[in-house]
Amino acid sequence: MSAPNREAARRILLTGSRTWTDTETIRTALAEHWGNGSAVLVTGACPRGADAIAETLWAEQGGHVERHPADWDTHGKRAGLLRNADMVALGATVCLAFIRDASPGATHAARLAERAGIPVHRYPHPEGKPDVANTALSTDLLRYALAAAARGWHVFPLTPRDKRPVRGFTDWERHATTDPDHIRRLWSRAPFNIGIACGPSGLVVLDLDMPKPRQAPPPAWHLPGICDGSAVLTRLCEQAKQERPDDTFTVLTRRGGAHLYFTAPTAVQLRNTSGALGWLIDTRASGGYVVGPGSYVHLPDGAGGYHVIDSRNPAPLPHWLTTRLTPPDLPPASPASAPPPGQGQRPTRYALAALHNEVQRVKTTAPGSRNHTLNTAAFALGQLIGAGLLPRPLAEDALHAAGQAAGLPAWEVLPTVRSGLDAGQRRPRHGAA
Repeated sequence: MSAPNREAARRILLTGSRTWTDTETIRTALAEHWGNGSAVLVTGACPRGADAIAETLWAEQGGHVERHPADWDTHGKRAGLLRNADMVALGATVCLAFIRDASPGATHAARLAERAGIPVHRYPHPEGKPDVANTALSTDLLRYALAAAARGWHVFPLTPRDKRPVRGFTDWERHATTDPDHIRRLWSRAPFNIGIACGPSGLVVLDLDMPKPRQAPPPAWHLPGICDGSAVLTRLCEQAKQERPDDTFTVLTRRGGAHLYFTAPTAVQLRNTSGALGWLIDTRASGGYVVGPGSYVHLPDGAGGYHVIDSRNPAPLPHWLTTRLTPPDLPPASPASAPPPGQGQRPTRYALAALHNEVQRVKTTAPGSRNHTLNTAAFALGQLIGAGLLPRPLAEDALHAAGQAAGLPAWEVLPTVRSGLDAGQRRPRHGAA
């Protein structure tokens, strides 16, 4: 069969995981879109997985396949992202997505297709979801918790199928443990998910997230190929003329994002950030925690597991990222600047106005930068508390209410407010009226 006229033929864009193994699902999907056989199947030319299966099935029926292999030699680690953008830019009638294990590359291509207005049909791999109630999962979670502790990472239990700490473990930096016997006792009670407290574990974790449905990038990041946190990190590395820091312990997250684990720098104590590096990139450090590998989360915005995809030891956080994540170096407090006893019990007019402005700013922040805005507001108000101009309980209550009004969950608001206020108090504002 001769190749069809590519200008006139329907184009069927296919994206899929290298770990996809089910032939029948792909065969059925392709049959639905065969039509009169003139359609062109567009693939990323991966040598195994969904692409290879689809190409074989399509060619067996005499259909034309248009292959777009990634140019790894020229573009390095960016090659897959650029290849996906090129395929989508050529246009297609439909995109068929066969994504298994939340493959970042295949998910990236599907997201780009959606943003380009191409209908995306997603097909599940015919393997069942894990049953979080069974004994096998409890044993598996215990094994993962012990493995994390063996690396020196402090773990604590999260609610089954959730990201929140179980009752009594909200102060995770104090309650997290590396004691194997204590871990066995805890995880023998229920199939708890695993929280890793970053501060006591000496970790900084980059959370490369996926956008929620219909979430568009802010104007500064509305650029070709930018559709998730991983693509944003690639662009940041290009701008900084640095290699992507991929050679480190890495976990694939439930919605197709990734956690990159790094050892924390010793010269500065980094805190949590949200959006400080860029769209859909959060960091967890002192005062924060991450959902550990082996966990399974089922929430309204998505369900899935956390899987190790690179088990090497965490690399040191690159210096250029440490610099970008370090807060402004304000002068330390001098003994003379400490407030006298009793001062600060009544807020000044200046402090009340600042409190009002910061609270309003948090409440009106757009999704994607809410945690970062809340942390910045807490830091600014903490400086006033440290100068004796504002009582801490008043600021805490106002910020907790503002953060939840903005849409952040209480379990995220609490540590963000606390760490921001603590940092600000250590650097009181001088000369405030």
